[in-house]
Amino acid sequence: MIQDVITRLETAAPSLAAVLSAEDIDALTKGTAPKSGTVFVMPYRERAEENPFASGKFRQLVHVQLLTALVIRRHDDTKGGGKAVSFDTRKLEIETALAGWSSDPRNKPFELVAGQAASLGNGASVYVQTWQTTRYLEN
Repeated sequence: MIQDVITRLETAAPSLAAVLSAEDIDALTKGTAPKSGTVFVMPYRERAEENPFASGKFRQLVHVQLLTALVIRRHDDTKGGGKAVSFDTRKLEIETALAGWSSDPRNKPFELVAGQAASLGNGASVYVQTWQTTRYLEN
């Protein structure tokens, strides 16, 4: 599912510098600093409902949450006002690409759950959005 979201953002949000996967938010603060305008797609959490079938078929609904983390880097923006404006423009493009879209017709469309900005230090900030969809576990 993460690769599906990456592909969707690459095609439907062309102004993004790059769309990559990451393990978690902490991984963004380590290693080489990403280019401004890069979005990372990360797993967040899954919550499964009970299998409704007593015997035979197995079909379990799983609520899936993913994170998108938009990195904006500006060294000349000590108060962050320019970064906040950049967040608005690019997060709208991410929202337009993902809201109501589904990677599989059996899954519910993606919905935005929450969003929050944070400083990564060294002139970089990140705007993280939580997205939710579903998938089925079947056999």
